[in-house]
Amino acid sequence: MKFQRKVLMMTGAATLALALSAGITTTAFAQDAAATDDSPVVVTGIRKSLQSALRQKKNSDGVTEVITAEDIGKFPDKNVADSLARATGVNVVTGSANAGGFGENERISIRGTDPTLNLTLMDGHNIATGDWFVLDQTNGGRSFNYTMLPSEVVGTVEIIKASRADLPEGGIGGTVDVHVRKPLDLPAGTFAVSAQGMYATLADEWSPNVSGMYSWKSENRDFGFLVGAYYEKRQFRRDGQEILGYTPQANFAGTGQTLLVPSLIGSAYFTQERVRQGVNFMTQWKGENLDIAFSGLVTHLGADNENHNFMLWGSRLAGQTPNSYTASNGYVTSATWDAADATAAGGSIVQDDIFRKAHSSTYVLNLDVDYDFTENFSMKAQVGFTSGEGVTDDTAAWETYWDNVGASYTLGNPVTQVSFPGLGSDPSAATYLNNKFSWSWGGTISSPDKEAYAKFDFRYDFNSGFFKSVLFGTRYTDHSRDLDYLAYAWSGNGANSGTSNVDLGTVFKGGVTPSDFGDGVGAIPGYSYADGAAVYDYLDTHNGGRTFAFYPPLSFGVKEKTTAYYVMGKLGGDNWRSNVGLRAVKTQTSSTQWSANAPVKTVTNVFGSWGSETTEKEYWDYLPSADFTYDLGNDVLIRAGAAKVMTRPGYAQLAGAFSLVDSNFTGTAGGNPNLEPYRAWQYNLTAEWYYQPQALLSFGVFNLDIDNYITTESFTQFFRTIQTPNGANFTMSGPANGGKATAKGFEFNAQQPFGDTGFGVIFNYTYVDAKYDNGKPLDGNSKTTYNLTGYYENDKISTRLAYNFRSKFNSGSDRGTTMWQDDYGTLDGSFSYNLTDNVALTVDAQNLLHEKLYYFVGDPSIPRAYYDNGQSFYVGARLKY
Repeated sequence: MKFQRKVLMMTGAATLALALSAGITTTAFAQDAAATDDSPVVVTGIRKSLQSALRQKKNSDGVTEVITAEDIGKFPDKNVADSLARATGVNVVTGSANAGGFGENERISIRGTDPTLNLTLMDGHNIATGDWFVLDQTNGGRSFNYTMLPSEVVGTVEIIKASRADLPEGGIGGTVDVHVRKPLDLPAGTFAVSAQGMYATLADEWSPNVSGMYSWKSENRDFGFLVGAYYEKRQFRRDGQEILGYTPQANFAGTGQTLLVPSLIGSAYFTQERVRQGVNFMTQWKGENLDIAFSGLVTHLGADNENHNFMLWGSRLAGQTPNSYTASNGYVTSATWDAADATAAGGSIVQDDIFRKAHSSTYVLNLDVDYDFTENFSMKAQVGFTSGEGVTDDTAAWETYWDNVGASYTLGNPVTQVSFPGLGSDPSAATYLNNKFSWSWGGTISSPDKEAYAKFDFRYDFNSGFFKSVLFGTRYTDHSRDLDYLAYAWSGNGANSGTSNVDLGTVFKGGVTPSDFGDGVGAIPGYSYADGAAVYDYLDTHNGGRTFAFYPPLSFGVKEKTTAYYVMGKLGGDNWRSNVGLRAVKTQTSSTQWSANAPVKTVTNVFGSWGSETTEKEYWDYLPSADFTYDLGNDVLIRAGAAKVMTRPGYAQLAGAFSLVDSNFTGTAGGNPNLEPYRAWQYNLTAEWYYQPQALLSFGVFNLDIDNYITTESFTQFFRTIQTPNGANFTMSGPANGGKATAKGFEFNAQQPFGDTGFGVIFNYTYVDAKYDNGKPLDGNSKTTYNLTGYYENDKISTRLAYNFRSKFNSGSDRGTTMWQDDYGTLDGSFSYNLTDNVALTVDAQNLLHEKLYYFVGDPSIPRAYYDNGQSFYVGARLKY
């Protein structure tokens, strides 16, 4: 199956390349360049965007990739991550926290580094983020969720791979700077609106997608404003087969061996309604020496969702001797138990029905002031505030189990076969409900993310000599990140409680899974599931209802202030340019954790008595950087650079909850407030040949040496407890610095238009060897990534096909196992037809090959999950004046 999938991917890519080449007369690169120089051609659309992006890349300092607004607007890019996925050296993931994909690109990694080690800016400042998914909310990382940044607000995106002293610190892998459109850069009276109907194949529903923008400026072009808005509604469905961990069973089947048995094998039916909407604006005034711009962004994502999972309960059955089984490499790869075994084990099937009311939001208010004191001396000031929040307003989970049904499974790649002898072919039958309700859980989560910032950049230009200019400045941020978790104590018995002997017919009103549910992924179709409204009503009206209470073990707070200073010199001659600088930054953190061992208890409820502990830390980082660009002539550039970079620990890594044992001064910690940041040296060497407009050949090598990698280790931390009121040093197990890692590799990029035929092709390839000092692969790194894009454009038609591939990667640990995502490639397409100069019909498509996500544990033959997110198609029109 995997081989066939790879053959299909490569065949599609090869067919695309051949189709582009068919009928095109080959011309030498040098001749094309000469012809272009002698006879300039005005280009629009895709070709204009490529030409503009390459011009900015060529003139940039250091190694940079650029994406322009025309490119984003022309392609099925519903958020910026879709466009970043096609840039050299960039990977994207559709779901973090090992949750599997959710059909939309969410986070990026650059050159093999984890998403948390990359920085996203908007016009040079941080942008707060929010997550709708519960595991992302509790993880408390620093990576940006691109579902909160729609492509409609974007003018240009820079991917900066070589750090500089004037850039904010935080991106070890790289920095993405998103530049929004400005009214004085656009023609007066610019108006654009786009309306599309979106069809999701799995959900089998159409949904609206509308966006618009208007920009105005005065006749003398010194004042203008811009306003944009967007609205998107999407019905989403994901089918999945999940193996939720493996349980070690001692003396399995009386063999004396400890073997690993699938803990749970589930048929997961996830549905969601996403409503994304927002507005952005900018007011700009420009005088002779002064430019003032005030801008804002408000974006909101409604993401109510429900997940139903019908699971074989392997961890319970593991203690019973199966009727038959097979084992390989320490895993029980198949087994069959009868109904008597299931009864003796206390259950063979468990079903979870989970309902979450969730949303996320991002807000930005920003003021930019540019002032020229003289012809040589200028200042850029920026102040603003950004906030984001991920919220699960309410969770209700209903769990049911069976104790008299046999079960059988056979692990497979990618599909695991599961059956339940004795249940019958129709799990939605009436007998399905003749079982006892086991328990419920739930609560609310709020994860606010806020930052106030100010920076002042100064520049002095010299009129002669190789020392061209000096830049210096300062930046200040005041950031906070909190996690507030409220759990409910149903019947007043704690977070996880319930009752038995419930008539399940009162809540199992949600219907049955669709007949095509699980096609191709091995899930069991046609099982009944609970109705969300009925579950909420039952829990609120029985046994005293739900009582929400603060849950300290999953709550924390981090305050972080940074102050940075930098100086950087720009140098240059007739055929070279360089910058050399130093950035010094002070970080002050205050991390608040909760413990049941604290001497002063400030919270007492059904979850116990808890007190908070706050730890403060301060450290400095000194970050030198230098890059050098040499023009060999004939539009060939050589770039070299080195920089020291850093990324601060994730917020949950600093302040997760902890527990202590006073008798031996030990404990476990979800967070460690004394963590040092990740620190690294970044090296780059590239060659770039801009042999004609819209064309490029480039090759580069890079190396990252990372210190202070955060791993789980033992460390010492001071605490005061009830038994130790004066305090003592405790030996803790939890996040700690100490690991080292490297990421080294090369990048190749080629862009080639084929004369005046309208055809063109883009190809890039990245190889990264990233690993820890113990030889294990770095989380999130795909050794191989490539993109192949073909396009055709004339006065009426614009079309493009793009194939993106990334090889397998370690997606982190979950339930005691290391998960890998298998090789994955997607083909997207775009087509537009210009009815007039102002009106175009559009058709966009995502995941044309209907690829699925497969996860495994170490060996590809040991499955972990298999997900089908379906395909998406957009049909509509675009109007622009």
